[in-house]
Amino acid sequence: MADIEVDLTAIARLRAAAGRVSSGMSSLSPRVTAASELPDGAFGHLPFISDFLRGKYAEVSGGATTMFRAGTDAFDRIGGALDETVRGYEENESRTGRSFTALETRLPR
Repeated sequence: MADIEVDLTAIARLRAAAGRVSSGMSSLSPRVTAASELPDGAFGHLPFISDFLRGKYAEVSGGATTMFRAGTDAFDRIGGALDETVRGYEENESRTGRSFTALETRLPR
């Protein structure tokens, strides 16, 4: 059986990094949303054209806002998966240790 070494400290650092990215993105979210909100007349008052430009801007900025939120959610999910990975390895190590201890107490000396 192959000997597998898992660096839980490195995984925990990745988890912390994912958390920082998610937190940073969350704090920027209001700015991203505010950038998508334009006052009336931002594209002038040309019949049809200004409404068309405003609509296109809203479409693009709304899509960017949605993608930004999706990125934040993705980093949250990555962090959660890394947490679960660390917990899983720790629980497995603990169960393995308890199993060896139980075997040692039952083996003849």
